[in-house]
Amino acid sequence: MIKIKEIYGFALVYDEYLKRFVIRDTDGTELAYGETQDEAEAKAKILNKQEFKCIRIIKVGDEGRVGRGELTSLNKDDKSFWVSMEKSDSWGSGRQKVSLSHMRGYYEATETNLKIIEDIIVKREAADTILAEILSLKETLELPINLDYFGIKQPF
Repeated sequence: MIKIKEIYGFALVYDEYLKRFVIRDTDGTELAYGETQDEAEAKAKILNKQEFKCIRIIKVGDEGRVGRGELTSLNKDDKSFWVSMEKSDSWGSGRQKVSLSHMRGYYEATETNLKIIEDIIVKREAADTILAEILSLKETLELPINLDYFGIKQPF
């Protein structure tokens, strides 16, 4: 990357590998790009006028795992957004780039949604308890069909 200049509080750089001009925020996050410097500068001007307000979010996986975080920026050029997730069993923590076409499971953290999430967490905990009980019962089963069952020795 070759830094060209600062414009509207953003860094304008040239990506030699992708051969395009890139607008980056102060954290280095790519916000937009253009094939020409003029195109990228025009997008920087538009970004400067848009005051993106961070959005508190929740992420819910199909299995009921819940994460909380914040949507911190949007890149309309490559149709992606950046999220900063709090510590979670399922998704870890820190910044992640997510494609808008793969944004399944993200929701705004409204008061209504947060109440629903609490119910999901209770149900997930109950499901974890039941799964642990199932696994415990499975351990009590006798005569597993395996190599030992047929008297075949392991090679190592």
